[in-house]
Amino acid sequence: MHITHTMLTTASPEKIWKIWTDVKNWKQWDVMLREALLKGSFQKNVHGVLIPEKGPKAGFTVTSCDPNFSYTVTTKLPLAQIHIHRFLGYHNMKTTFTHEIWVEGPLSWMWWKLFGRNASSDLSQAMKNVKQLAEAETSSPLATDHPLLTVQH
Repeated sequence: MHITHTMLTTASPEKIWKIWTDVKNWKQWDVMLREALLKGSFQKNVHGVLIPEKGPKAGFTVTSCDPNFSYTVTTKLPLAQIHIHRFLGYHNMKTTFTHEIWVEGPLSWMWWKLFGRNASSDLSQAMKNVKQLAEAETSSPLATDHPLLTVQH
């Protein structure tokens, strides 16, 4: 149970990173969120709270952080964990940005069934929103809106 989505952008990696780590503004681009809060600066082991559009609020922890390259946030659920991993790369002088979601644990199948039904389309829209925000701050021409890769297991 894993979704990966990668896009190209003309925006700099720093712009994507700034958007990704501005937790209080995740709701501007993440169609699944009503609110997100971080209890400290964005770094490994910092905790936060996600308030989804549907469902109860949930705590999360930044479980890995390689500044200006990648991070993972993890939300613990009853008998499962949701991991969200985001990372940057380069392709043909453009920035690539990737967003992955996967669920682990004995009840991962149940949680995937609850939220995974729309996860691929929601993730695709979130990626397009990040790209639009990042490119709005630049004067570069728009890159392709088509994802490089979308995989669902």
